[in-house]
Amino acid sequence: MTGLIDQEYYGVIVMNSREDFDKIANEIFFPIYEVIAQEALKMLGRKSGACLDVGCGGGHLGLSVAKASDMRITLMDVKEDAINIANNRIKDWALEGRTSTIVGDVREINLPDSGFDLIISRGSIGFWGGKDEMKQAFAEIYRVLAPNGMTYVGKGFGSAELRAKITAEMKVAHPEWPQCVIEATNGFGAENYADFLKELGIPAEIINDDRGVWIMMRKTA
Repeated sequence: MTGLIDQEYYGVIVMNSREDFDKIANEIFFPIYEVIAQEALKMLGRKSGACLDVGCGGGHLGLSVAKASDMRITLMDVKEDAINIANNRIKDWALEGRTSTIVGDVREINLPDSGFDLIISRGSIGFWGGKDEMKQAFAEIYRVLAPNGMTYVGKGFGSAELRAKITAEMKVAHPEWPQCVIEATNGFGAENYADFLKELGIPAEIINDDRGVWIMMRKTA
């Protein structure tokens, strides 16, 4: 959910701090992360290797992958204050041994080629910019993806039941949601992602169902 914290990303809902949004992530959105993590690992077909969480925010999704697997996790976000929160969560969840963090932009990832078996992101994709910036982001993600690796990048709640539950709770807590978020994003959807990836020549499958919209790029050995 990176980016839905301050006025820049959250639209008309102005949160006082990233800690405020992190509280929402813990109290309302929290159930989705385990479900999405499990789905990503299931699609990958293994639970070892290295995982990168792009636009990690407070680190919920990446750390949920860590809890559900033996993977080494790197959490990356463009906002340093988000990484500070993620570092605290790493300690709280006792995952210091195989989790690291980096401040970085998805459009210019300062990491070596082919380093990650699984690359995940939930919710940040709407804030990666226009068409050219989106293509740059996809190209960078694919560059750092390892042979036989896979991405699970997109947006959604993991299931129809969770979407309904969280929507109901958010409507009470913040009646402007989700329209304010929709207005703040780049507006791209599954068809746009498919076009961008086709232009880049990157093989991918796109899920678009009750789980959400998820891009699964794969790199052959």
